[in-house]
Amino acid sequence: MDLKQGCCNLFILLFVAELVIGGTTASAADRDGMAREMKKLFPLKIGDYQSDGKDEFYDRQTAFRYMDGAAELYRSYGFKLLMVRRYVKTDHPPLIVETFDMGSSEDAFGVFSYETEDEEAGIGQGSDFGGGLLRFWKGKFFFNVYAEQESPLTKQDILNVGRTLADSIKQQGNKPKLINLLPQESLIERSIRYFHHHQTLNYHYFVSHQNILRLGPQTHASISTHTFQTKEKTFLLLAQYSSKTLAKGALQSFVKAYMPESPTLKVIQTENGRWTTAHLYKNYVMVVFDAPSKEKAERLTEATLKNLEEKK
Repeated sequence: MDLKQGCCNLFILLFVAELVIGGTTASAADRDGMAREMKKLFPLKIGDYQSDGKDEFYDRQTAFRYMDGAAELYRSYGFKLLMVRRYVKTDHPPLIVETFDMGSSEDAFGVFSYETEDEEAGIGQGSDFGGGLLRFWKGKFFFNVYAEQESPLTKQDILNVGRTLADSIKQQGNKPKLINLLPQESLIERSIRYFHHHQTLNYHYFVSHQNILRLGPQTHASISTHTFQTKEKTFLLLAQYSSKTLAKGALQSFVKAYMPESPTLKVIQTENGRWTTAHLYKNYVMVVFDAPSKEKAERLTEATLKNLEEKK
């Protein structure tokens, strides 16, 4: 399997129809404008590497031609346009740069947060390097950088190219505001995942084949891992809905499907002996999964509620 195919396999097929994903398709004029912006923003020459002058562009509708099923990951966020550029250097394998205009820095962070299992490379506003693939985000852009043929000599070249691309973006982006509401106690920072759809939630923590939390394009959601000084992981889901009514309906749907034996208390001990709690605060729903005790589940909930109160 070559690296490009491996990159595609990294992002599993999340959705099967544009109707499920939501989002809008840019007009031809918008696409042309974004393409000109990207071509102008990023240098044609980086060190001894030179663009081959054959940039390729793909939007939400045509991305499948390049990535097949992997396109669904980007389409589940605000993906607008992908530019693929090959940098060539004599007697070296070409470097491939995939630059995604995600429409917002929040969604650029979201795509990056989907997989953060490898080494932080100190590039952009967050990076991940492993298996010959550099992933990073800055501003509204997300990047994949890798060599057509991996070799011991390509790692430093990949990092140098990535660093130059990141430096080309002068404006810093903001992480989703939701991230600032997460309790810091026992939080594993690189475990934070930001998303909109329930398929992404299921990839990180399986809840149900059905969308019982009623997540969708307008929902802002995160799931984070907390350890409580043990190796066992506790998960905190925090979801923000566009109205309190929608949040209340989502909580009721979740409780009915996930903890029907405890509809009033909204707390259960699951078959694995761990604890799940669910709570509503204004237009937010918070669910703690796999807490080692009822008390620790409630402590994580209370810390989240405190952050929400302070935000108000």
